[in-house]
Amino acid sequence: MNRKLILVAVVGLLTLCFGPSASANPISQPYIRLADLEVDNARLAEFQNAAAEHIAVAKRTEPGILAFHVAAEKGQPNRIRVFEMYANDAAYREHLQTPHFQTFVAATQSMIISRKLFDVLPVRLGERGTIPPSPVVRIAELEIEPTALSAYVAAVAEEIDESIRVEPGVAAIYSVALKEAPTHLRFFEIYADDVAYRQHIASPHFRKYVDTTKEMIAARRLLETESANLYVRAR
Repeated sequence: MNRKLILVAVVGLLTLCFGPSASANPISQPYIRLADLEVDNARLAEFQNAAAEHIAVAKRTEPGILAFHVAAEKGQPNRIRVFEMYANDAAYREHLQTPHFQTFVAATQSMIISRKLFDVLPVRLGERGTIPPSPVVRIAELEIEPTALSAYVAAVAEEIDESIRVEPGVAAIYSVALKEAPTHLRFFEIYADDVAYRQHIASPHFRKYVDTTKEMIAARRLLETESANLYVRAR
């Protein structure tokens, strides 16, 4: 099977595997974008202020925004990860046309050294609908063996569902796949605090997930973060 056919098959698989969300308030066919930004260190504070102002206006005025999360890599605060979730593609397009977004882009474009934008497919989205006061955010980048993708998606969906169901310290676990490389998965995880994170990785369902999937993962990168600015809309 050539690469194009593999890509089509994997996209179809993810579409089939993405069932009901783990959230108590189901997230129906959302549109998600990821961004990796590198900001000029000398202008980082200026960028952070502009971003905070933009997010404040967006979440107050745009009902189509379901989640807007910003976190910096620990020790490298100018390397910023953004997770945006909208009710649908139309809500995202409307966001791009808003005056506050246009103002933010014009004000910050000279501050950004590099920008990578990713279209993604939801794999499993679990959240409680609230953000804890002092959250811990972890980001993971995984590459899954193509032949194991179906089994991996089933295992990670079970683990996310169980985490949201039984762990009050797990605020959200979002799992998505890059649209152009669907065996490359990204996780954006929010915990109440470091204790909740430690309890999560020691839980029976997480240990089961690790044991089940350890041979399915071709590559893994785990990131700690700091200075998180997180928002979810109550649903």
